[in-house]
Amino acid sequence: MRIVHLIWGLNVGGSETLLVDIANEQSSYAEVFVVIGNDTVDQVVTDLFSRRVTTRFLRRPPGSWNPWHLVNLVHTLRGIGPDIIHVHQNSFAAVAHFLSAPMALTVHGMNDDFQHLEKFAAVFAVSEAVRQDIVTKHPRATPIVIHNGINFAKVTRKIHYGREPFRIVQVGRLYHETKGQHILLKALHRLKRELPDKHVEVDFVGEGTSHEYLCDLAKELGITESCRFLGQQPRSRIYEYLHTYDLLVQPSRSEGFGLAVVEAMGAGVPVLVSDIEGPMELIDYGNNGYYFRTEDHLDCAEKIARIVMESHDKKSCEQHRRTAEYARERFDISATARRYFEEYQKLNIEVTPARMRHG
Repeated sequence: MRIVHLIWGLNVGGSETLLVDIANEQSSYAEVFVVIGNDTVDQVVTDLFSRRVTTRFLRRPPGSWNPWHLVNLVHTLRGIGPDIIHVHQNSFAAVAHFLSAPMALTVHGMNDDFQHLEKFAAVFAVSEAVRQDIVTKHPRATPIVIHNGINFAKVTRKIHYGREPFRIVQVGRLYHETKGQHILLKALHRLKRELPDKHVEVDFVGEGTSHEYLCDLAKELGITESCRFLGQQPRSRIYEYLHTYDLLVQPSRSEGFGLAVVEAMGAGVPVLVSDIEGPMELIDYGNNGYYFRTEDHLDCAEKIARIVMESHDKKSCEQHRRTAEYARERFDISATARRYFEEYQKLNIEVTPARMRHG
């Protein structure tokens, strides 16, 4: 089968990382092309593609309405001659009319633009929460849930628990309106008052428009010595060092999935998430992680304090190890990639034997 994955840009982010991992997995049993429409590409991400994956860079200026770029996109796709085109943004619906290959869409987040779903032969949702969001807005839609996956072979597992200082990490774009990093800062300030004898630190991994605001807030709260902003980090580095943390906190106000949550779970690191549907689904509604009331920094601080006090508890440590096994079984990237491939095959695609790889 000849598969094209189509995306506007490749920057460091959850959906982009997922695309790379899926393409690499599928390239072991199919011909895989990745077409990047815009001139927004991070070399750190493109270097992660397997040599079996063919990449095409169309270098359209973001937001350009020049019709030449549409013609170039259609020409490129026709030249590849795909059996299936898997798009990762809804706006590619505009080119479906010009192509004979079926087009499938993955919806990666909540409150996405769901227009023109009828243009797609299949619509996938990365979680049940996203599926429900789609159906609420488009009752006739029939999205298929395929959970995001992680290449856990690259994620170092945590062995030791209960060490000090107690180190917290938050991974994601610094965009507090959605990701809620300010909630964690306020919780840390509260925690310093509640547990003055405990040394608790927070690292923020990521970049974004809220960086200055969050730094100013940390200064205002008097907690700058207890938190660091590490900027964007390669995924390989995150996978290597995630196990050195004692807790991952994801205080999102809106989240369709949350790759960082699953990565931490698979590393054996406890996770604390806001009680919105996407992250709650990942932790099996509290069976494999902790949660607090969304936007409530006091409840967040209370839950962190509890986790700190339980960090030496043998039962808690065993539960974290069981959670790691749960995550590695449920969210494995090879299963995710294969699920997508099986759904492609259901679209009545006629594939010549020469286009199949055996691996």
